[in-house]
Amino acid sequence: MIYIKNVLSKIEQVHTLNEKQTVYVGKPATAFFKEYVLEHDNDFYEPLTSRIDVDAFVEKVHTLSTTFVLVVDGEVAGLTASYFYDLPSEKGFITLTHTKHEFRGQRLSTVLLKAAQDYARSINFKYIDLVVYKENAPAFNLYKKHGFKVLTDNNGRCLMRWEA
Repeated sequence: MIYIKNVLSKIEQVHTLNEKQTVYVGKPATAFFKEYVLEHDNDFYEPLTSRIDVDAFVEKVHTLSTTFVLVVDGEVAGLTASYFYDLPSEKGFITLTHTKHEFRGQRLSTVLLKAAQDYARSINFKYIDLVVYKENAPAFNLYKKHGFKVLTDNNGRCLMRWEA
């Protein structure tokens, strides 16, 4: 059983979807987020540790992100880290989405994506951008299915945008 206070240092919203699923929205605790990223690094299409400074990324996410954490039966099943701080542009950005292996195939990424979209609407943001590799078909197709359109394609690395 997880203790959400160890996962999020600040909770902004709680959405109980049913007796088994809850989405918590807030600022991720630094230790939790770093451990999560390192534990699941090889799950990403391009491992994070091969392309970023993990400590700097963890600090940025902790400080600036709104993170959606999906808890299923008392266990963290996945998360989405996003930025919604650029008020003049009314544009958010999803920087990371992940569902743990044992929870895949249950449409939980859709739950996390919908939570981010609902949050954007609730704070009057009109757009959410993200970057995804076209070859990462499950992710690319998920975003397309939920209204994201390709803005640019740089050798298969696509900038996509959702509009409310």
